[in-house]
Amino acid sequence: MKAEGRSLKAEGRKQRAEVTAEVIAKATAKPEVTRSGALLPSAFCLLLSFCLLTSCRTVGISKTTGGYSEISAPIAAEMILDSQQIVVIDIRPSEVYRGPEGHIAGAINAPFDTIEMHLPELLPYQNQTVLVYGETSTDGAVAAQLLTVAGFHNVVHVNGGIKEWIERGYRTVHAQ
Repeated sequence: MKAEGRSLKAEGRKQRAEVTAEVIAKATAKPEVTRSGALLPSAFCLLLSFCLLTSCRTVGISKTTGGYSEISAPIAAEMILDSQQIVVIDIRPSEVYRGPEGHIAGAINAPFDTIEMHLPELLPYQNQTVLVYGETSTDGAVAAQLLTVAGFHNVVHVNGGIKEWIERGYRTVHAQ
């Protein structure tokens, strides 16, 4: 039994070695040229794939020089619906957060004026996607940059803030 098992393992190693040698040989071989002088279709496909991958960007998300990303309200709504791993932070003052406009469902209130005091409670979310919004674009962008500087890895600013969110017809909730 043991000898048979060893023989099967040795055969498996031999097959892997042969496959590895074949892959290395193909990778290091010079490209074949057809009669017309063009590269084979496989090489063309490889080149095309490389060009497409290097030029692709996620639609609707733009990266800022501050190190955070910016998205529109509709993209933010889709992200919130699609993922349980997103943390939403509302940086407006508490009275406004609880006010008649309300806030995005599930949002954590960390007012910008005191955001430094809220950092310890926000640190567990440092490696998650964090959506930040304020009243308008300006205040949310400053908070997004502050969180990026504080070491948050995937900060996303909702461009237009809660005003844009409401104008686009997305719902808010009211704290009770």
